[in-house]
Parts: sequence; C-alpha cells; structure tokens
Amino acid sequence: MDDAPTTERLRRQLTAFAQFTSRSLSNVDLDALMLDACLRARAGINMTHAKLLEYIPGRDQLIMRAGVGWKQGYVGRYAVSPELDTPIGHAFSLSEPVLISDYTQNAQYRYPALLREHHCVSSVNVPVRTDEGIFGVLEVDDISPRGFTADDVYFLTGLGNTLAHAIHLRRSLDALNRALEEKQMFAREMNHRIKNNLGLVSSVLSLHSRRIPDPAVRSELQNAIQRINNLSLVHDRLQMFGQMDAQIDAHPHFEDLAGMLRSMLPPGVQLTTDTSGCIPGDCIESLTMIANELVTNAAKYAFDGRDQGEIVIGFKQEGPGWRFWVEDNGIGMPLKEDAKPSFGTQLIGALVTRINASLHRISANGTRVEISYGVPSPPAVHGL
Repeated sequence: MDDAPTTERLRRQLTAFAQFTSRSLSNVDLDALMLDACLRARAGINMTHAKLLEYIPGRDQLIMRAGVGWKQGYVGRYAVSPELDTPIGHAFSLSEPVLISDYTQNAQYRYPALLREHHCVSSVNVPVRTDEGIFGVLEVDDISPRGFTADDVYFLTGLGNTLAHAIHLRRSLDALNRALEEKQMFAREMNHRIKNNLGLVSSVLSLHSRRIPDPAVRSELQNAIQRINNLSLVHDRLQMFGQMDAQIDAHPHFEDLAGMLRSMLPPGVQLTTDTSGCIPGDCIESLTMIANELVTNAAKYAFDGRDQGEIVIGFKQEGPGWRFWVEDNGIGMPLKEDAKPSFGTQLIGALVTRINASLHRISANGTRVEISYGVPSPPAVHGL
C-alpha cells in the first residue's frame, strides 16, 4: 500500500514540474521565469527557501539570479566562489547533487554564512545543466533538519535543467533578434544610399545628354536614364519585403507596382493588373524586375504610331505552380532570329533562369511574354 505522505509529495512535485514546463514555453521574461522555478522548487519539496545561482566565467563566481525566502538585497548581488568544501561549489564543480540533512551535524562542508543568517539548517543543491555545459546550481533550504529522497533530487534536477534550457533558448533568440535588427538597420542605410546613388547617376546622365549633339548617343543616354529611374522605383517597392517572406499576396503587390509605373507611361497608354494568388518569396524580386522591364519595353515600342494602348500585368497561382505575364494590344513584335539580344532581353533571360522558370513569347493581336513555373506551357496565341 502506498505511503500517503510520499504519494502526496510526488503528486505535488509532478504538478509543479508539469506547470513549470508549460510556463517555460510561454513568452514570459527570464527574471519572472527564474523566480517561478524557485517558487515551484520550494513548494515541491515543502522547504522554506530556494535560490538559483548562475555561474559567471569572467568572475569565477556563482551569482544569485532569483530566490525566495531571503532578505531584501541578496537577489542579484549575492555571489560565491565554486569551492569544493561548500555544497554549492561541490554541486557545480563535480556536477552532482549534494544533500545536507542538518548542517549542525555535518563536518564535510562549510556551513554557509547566508544559511546561518537565515537560520537554514538543511539543503539540497543540484547542478543545472544545458547542452552547452553547467549553467549553475538550484538550491532549496529549510530552517528545520530534513531527510531527502532520490525523487526530490530527480524533481529538482528536471526543474533546473528545464529552466536552463529555456534560458539558453531565450538568450539565443534575443541574440538573433539583436543581430537581425543590426542587419536590418544596415540594410536600410545601404538602401538609402543606393537610392541616392541612383538619383545622382540619373542626374549626371541627364546633364551630359544635353551636351551631346549626336541624336543616337543622346537617345541611348535617355534610355539609360529611364532604366535607372525605373530601377529606383522598383528598388523602393522591393524594400518592403524581407528574405524571410515565404509568400506575398500578388494583387496588392503588382497593383502598387503598376501605380508606380503609370507615372512613366506616355499619354494614352493604360496599365492594369489581372492577378490572384500568392508569389513565392524567392521569386518576388525577379518577377518585379521583369515586370518593370516588360512594361517599359511595351510602353516604348508596342504603340508606335498609335495614340492609345493597354498593358496588363498578370499573375495567377495554379496549384503548386504559377503563371506570370505582361501583355499589350499593340502592333506586335515579330522575332528576328538574327537580331542581337538587347540588354533588356538578356536581363529578363537571366532573371528567368535565376528562378528556374520557363519563358514564352507570343505575338498575335499584340505581344504577350509569359513566365511560368510548374504549370503547362501557354497556348500558341494570346491577345488582349
């Protein structure tokens, strides 16, 4: 038949451990979590005092990070060296628990002054470990002589190790967040400089273009200026997304991009969108730059001799794949097999290769350039 006090003690310890394990996974600050561990350690063994000590390598000392039952001023200030003739030092240095039933009857260890001051005569010290090594020591104390069991040691060890892992994880996450914030701040600064540099280059080219008498050279410079201005707009848009974005809602993204590009279109040319689904995060940059290039080219060449025209940016998610296109209702641009690829054509080809997609170009009742991934090839003829 079970001993009632022992059964009640085990029940109390299991409840305390389960509740603390759940709490350690919540978004609670570390000081509160360490105090909670001390409270549950004291309650689980029905002791009067408890404390958590963390080892500080630079000082070669263990400092009290949290505690209950102690006079004001000890938490955060009390520190001891890990000397082997003390229970704390033994537990930490040899990584094994130390049980003292009655300090007044014990000759193996020094009776700590802190315990004397608080009239504590019994204690259990267990090492607190993580995968990185020993974090410190969890200690419970009582003002009366006490006997301890192996279950008490198991309870305190499990509680302490769970706490140490939670602290290690939380500190690692905090360090990662700090590093991420620093990188984001650096990226914002670099992006600001890139935008300023693009503006400076555009202004310098504009000044030079006015002084060049050759119309062909001046036209090429104007093309370069327009491309730089477009890239500046696209660069602004892309800064809204991070590399960690798994998917981007296609409709607001391309609608915002179209809003930026409309200001650069000639009068009479309309730009609309036909989009749905989500864009994979690793494709957003390439598809945005391709959209910019194709819209610019269509506005420049598709409506030669016409006063009006329409360009559409399209994107549709189809199961695990997607289909992206830019089409116009212009005069069409038949392929010239012997023509040398333009810079824009080479850029689009490189971006398509970068995202492992396929490119198809159809000219009928206008021009449609379609890029697809994981979906069937488009029909032979497209038009608005």
